[in-house]
Amino acid sequence: MKKHYLHHKLAKTVFWVALLFSAITSVLFFITELNRSNEKTLVMLNQLLDTVESTAAIAAYSNNSTIGEDVLKGLLRNDIVHEARLSSTQGLQLAKAKDTEVPWQAGVVRTLHSPFGEAEVIGSLAITPEAQYNLLEARHSALLSGLNSSVLIGLTALIVLLIVRSSLSLPLMKVSNTLHAIRVGEQERLGPLPRNHDDELGQLVEDINRLLETLQEKFSAEHGLREEIEVIERQLRNIFETTSAGIFLLDATGRLLTVNPALGKVIALPHLSSKELLGQNFPELVFAEPELMRELMAIAAGRDLSVVQDLRLKKHGDASNNWVHCILSRQTDALHGVCFEGVVYDITDRIVAEASIRHEADHDSLTALFNRPAAERLLAQLIGTRTGAETPLALFMLDLDFFKEINDTYGHDAGDYVLVEIAARLKNCVRASDIVARLGGDEFLIILVDGVSADYARQIAKDICIAVSMPIRISPTVVVRLGASIGIAINGGREQAIEQLYKVADQAMYEVKRQGRHGFAMFLDGNIVVEKIPING
Repeated sequence: MKKHYLHHKLAKTVFWVALLFSAITSVLFFITELNRSNEKTLVMLNQLLDTVESTAAIAAYSNNSTIGEDVLKGLLRNDIVHEARLSSTQGLQLAKAKDTEVPWQAGVVRTLHSPFGEAEVIGSLAITPEAQYNLLEARHSALLSGLNSSVLIGLTALIVLLIVRSSLSLPLMKVSNTLHAIRVGEQERLGPLPRNHDDELGQLVEDINRLLETLQEKFSAEHGLREEIEVIERQLRNIFETTSAGIFLLDATGRLLTVNPALGKVIALPHLSSKELLGQNFPELVFAEPELMRELMAIAAGRDLSVVQDLRLKKHGDASNNWVHCILSRQTDALHGVCFEGVVYDITDRIVAEASIRHEADHDSLTALFNRPAAERLLAQLIGTRTGAETPLALFMLDLDFFKEINDTYGHDAGDYVLVEIAARLKNCVRASDIVARLGGDEFLIILVDGVSADYARQIAKDICIAVSMPIRISPTVVVRLGASIGIAINGGREQAIEQLYKVADQAMYEVKRQGRHGFAMFLDGNIVVEKIPING
C-alpha cells in the first residue's frame, strides 16, 4: 500500500490554505487599487482642467469652435481621458471621445467663467475618465501582489516541508519502522532521538518503551500462566481418565453429555463404552430407584452447593446389588444451558460392612434373632405408629422349661444347639412381619403386629408350645424335650407404655410357671387365664 507521508500532507495543507488566503488578499488588493486609481484619476483630471480652463473659457466666450476643438483634442491625448465636452451659453456645443468601450464612469465638470469677470458664467467643460486605464493599473498592481504572495507561499511551504520532515516526519518514521519491526516477546526497544530527546517526540518514545515493558511483563506473566494452565489441564485430564471414580455431565433431562472411562465400571455396566453411554437416560439406565436420582437433580437445581446421596444400582443379570455415593451439583454453560456435574464411586463394600455391623449390633450372635435393644426399639416404633385399638399388637414373653437341666447335663454346646433349634421353630410359627428376639439366656420375646386379636394370639401361643415341645436330637443317642411358659400382653391403644406391656406379659408368664409350666396365659377381664399344653402334644 502506498504510503502518505505526514510532511507531504502538512505541506499541501499549508500551500492550499496560503493560496486561498493569497487569492482573497489579491481580490481585496485589486479593489483597493482600483479605488485608489479612480481617486488618482480624478486628481489628474482636475489638474488637466486647471491647465486648459483659460483656453476653454476664451473659446466659449468667443463662441469659437476651432479653439474649442483644439482644447478637446489636447485633452484626449491624455491616457486618462475618454471623452471631453465643451458647451457655452451662446450655443456652442462640442464633444470628442475615444473609440473604446468602457463601463460608464462619472466624469468631472468644470464651470467656465468670463475672462473679464468671475461673476459671469459662460459655459462648462466636462471630462469623462478612461476606465480601462484604471482597470489596467489595478490589475497590474494586483498581479504584482499575487506574484509576491505566490513566491512567499512557495517559500513558506518549502520551509514548512523541510522543517516538518526533519523535525517530525523523519523521527516519527524512524519510531514507526522500529516499532513495526519489534515482535511480541522480543526485548528490543525504541532508541533515543538525538534532537528530540526533550520534546513531545522524546516523551512519546519514552512512553512507548514503558508501554512495551508493560506489555512484555504481561506477556511473560500470561505465558507463564498459560503454561501453568496447560499443566493443570493435563493433570485434570489425567485424573479424569485414570480416576477410579465415575465422572459425568448430565443435561437438564438427565441424559449423559460427558463421561469418563471409569463410569461404566462404577455403575456396573463395564460392557458399555464411554461412547455408548453418551445420550443415555442416566437415572433410568443406572439406578434401581430412578426417582431418587431425579429428586437429587431437582434439589441440586435449586442450590448453589453440591448435594450427596447413597443410591442403589439397578441389578443387571447375575450381578449383585451394588451401591454408589453420588455427588451432584448444578452448572450453567453457554453450550448446554443448565446441566449437572456428578461424581459417583462404589460404596458397596461400605454398605455391606455397615449392614453387617448393624446386623451384629441388632441380632443375637448365637441364634441370629433380634437382641433386646433392637426388639425394644422396634416395639417403640410400632407403638408410635399405631392409630388405636383397631390395630393392636401382642407381646409374648417366653421362657424355656427344663433348659437349665439340659445345659447342666449335656454341656453348653448342647445348650447352644438347643437354643438355635428353638429360635428356628419360633420363627416358623409366626409371620415374616412379626418380630422374634432373644432377650438373654433362655428367654425370648415375640411381637405379633398388624391387627392381632385375642383368639389369634391364643392360637399362635398354642402353636409355639407344640413346636417347642417337639423332640430335639442333640447327638445320635440323645434326644431331649423342652417346654415353654408364655405370658401374653395385648396393646389396645398407643397410650399404653412399653414398660406396662412388659410387666403384664411377665406376670402372665410367671403365673404359667407357678401352675406347672408349659402353657400360656393372658389377662382377660382383669384376671390371668392360663392354658396348659401337654409336652407330648
